[in-house]
Amino acid sequence: MLLAPRLRDTFPFYYGWIVVGASGTVVFARMAPAITTLTVLIFPISHQLGWSRTLIAGSVSAGALASLVLSPVVGWAIDRFGARPVLVVSVLVLGVAMISLAWATVPLTFYLAFAAGRIVFHTSAPIGASTVAARWFIRKRGRAIGIVFLFGAIGGVVFTMVASLVVESHGLKATWIAIGLVVLVFSVAPSLLLVAERPEDIGLLPDGEPPDSTDSEKGAGAIVPVGVPDSPTTVLPRAQMTTDTDSWTLGEAVRTKTFWLLVFMGFASFFVHTSIGVHMGAYFRDVGLGATSAALAVSLSWSVSAVGSLIWGWVTDRIDVRYAYSVVFLFQAGSTLYLIFVGGTLGVFLASGLFGIVSAGTNVVPSVIYANYFGRPSLGRIRGLGEVGVLLGQATGPVIAGILFDLRGGYSTIFTAFVVLALVCSLLVLKARAPVKTVI
Repeated sequence: MLLAPRLRDTFPFYYGWIVVGASGTVVFARMAPAITTLTVLIFPISHQLGWSRTLIAGSVSAGALASLVLSPVVGWAIDRFGARPVLVVSVLVLGVAMISLAWATVPLTFYLAFAAGRIVFHTSAPIGASTVAARWFIRKRGRAIGIVFLFGAIGGVVFTMVASLVVESHGLKATWIAIGLVVLVFSVAPSLLLVAERPEDIGLLPDGEPPDSTDSEKGAGAIVPVGVPDSPTTVLPRAQMTTDTDSWTLGEAVRTKTFWLLVFMGFASFFVHTSIGVHMGAYFRDVGLGATSAALAVSLSWSVSAVGSLIWGWVTDRIDVRYAYSVVFLFQAGSTLYLIFVGGTLGVFLASGLFGIVSAGTNVVPSVIYANYFGRPSLGRIRGLGEVGVLLGQATGPVIAGILFDLRGGYSTIFTAFVVLALVCSLLVLKARAPVKTVI
């Protein structure tokens, strides 16, 4: 039974933060099939089952392709049935899929199980959790979404550690079972019992504002989110404020230039980011790091991403979110340029830290901008279709980077192209102004 109505007045703070934490556990769980988890297990899988590393890595591509098709469906399901049931089903599927990998001894069953986990990783977990956070908060939306993705960064560290420790002591089968149990134990109950779709469903308002905070008190012509009064300390730009009466349907959103510009921004950011993430460990080895140091450098990015999620959330609450998006691309360009010239252990760790900052930004900022621009009611459908750009970038970037590496014998060419693309996007995203409905 949903406990939210009973618990809403139990805590000394707004119940929306409980919802953020509960939905954040799903983003924590989504990291079970993350690339870093698979990286730790590629060697034992290959050794035990006799599979090539290319065959094993292909399961990631299979998951990306399946997610590309299912992302709009997931968005529709969130708006049609609610984010809560989608989140609950997602972690159940994810947990069972991870456990079933213990008995996946042929490529087909391995692909089916791991790809199922990657679908949750790509679609239902991040879209569902960030949609819930966006519906509970308007004035503090950036901070709420930042906390959601903080859980994801923690999950990246935890599942990588679980995989590395358990596989050494108890073997591959026990590792998959342990990962699946962590997913089920930490994520099912919070998402099932504590998440409510909207604050209005249990008699509350966004951001915990009192019921008497109505638009009628603001004066004629004021543009104020539902339940959000004027604040002497925090005033968002008009472009970042939207009310449910000014929210967009999917059909209305796709007819705006802003929506398709955001889709392209998602493609470009993850085309670069995923490519660097996949090849970063190998590149660190190329510039002289040992295997242990390279692994530690990659792990550092998760820790920086955890802190960065909170910082990016704080930033988006205080400046026009398209400016924050532009800064993300500037960080991406700068960090990639730095990679070209990086050298030494300290330099590599700095590069990994910069990667973590970008990782946090590419998760938090787009989630905020979609919610701020298009409102709450149809956010699932809009995010579901918009995520297609992200998935295309994730699916194509690493492959193209690998091909250019083979042709050029190094990463300098593709990294230079990434720098140029990120710089162009840092300017182009400034054109992504909040869309305005035409009044007939």
